Amino acid sequence: MSKPLILIGTGGMAREVRWIIEEINKEVKRWHILGWVSNESEGEMMAGLPILGDDNWLLDYGEPVDVVVSVGEGELRGEISKRLKQNPNISFPTIIAPSAEVSPYIKLGEGSIIMNKSLLTVDIEAGDFLLCNYGCSIGHDCKICDYVTINPGARVSGAVVIGEKSTVGAGATIIQNINIGSNVMIGAGATVIRDVKSEYTVVGVPAKPIIK
Repeated sequence: MSKPLILIGTGGMAREVRWIIEEINKEVKRWHILGWVSNESEGEMMAGLPILGDDNWLLDYGEPVDVVVSVGEGELRGEISKRLKQNPNISFPTIIAPSAEVSPYIKLGEGSIIMNKSLLTVDIEAGDFLLCNYGCSIGHDCKICDYVTINPGARVSGAVVIGEKSTVGAGATIIQNINIGSNVMIGAGATVIRDVKSEYTVVGVPAKPIIK
């Protein structure tokens, strides 16, 4: 029997996740999507699904339901998920696109989203609410903390550590054995060859800090 599911947000990320869920359902009908939760007008239709209400509406939801926090920004995913955990009826499934390659030899936290054509190899330990966007890869023995975002086409080599709420930009590369702090922003196309301290933004090839 399929489970009810609600998507947080109505932006591009949420609509992409909706597509992935529909692809998963072609193999096995795991979920039926009830609609979106958003600050937009309740009852309005978006991409063929209704806006059910806002976060407060979902906090009061009285039945068991799966919820996907389908927003692209890690800090916001953290804020939303921590708030929604006040409702014991809510569960946060991990969504893995059928075209993703995910080894069985990894640990994924709750609420993670692994999108199309991503690759996660072996002995990876990932926290909660990881977002691996389209076509990115994570190598062996990496440790990825909560609320990390890895954007399309990024490459994370083996034995890399990434702190919570950090973002790896589209097409960026992190070489092996690098430690990335928390709340770090790695610019699109950057190549990281040295450790990055928390709260820094780094850009370029090789990546250098521009903002703390």
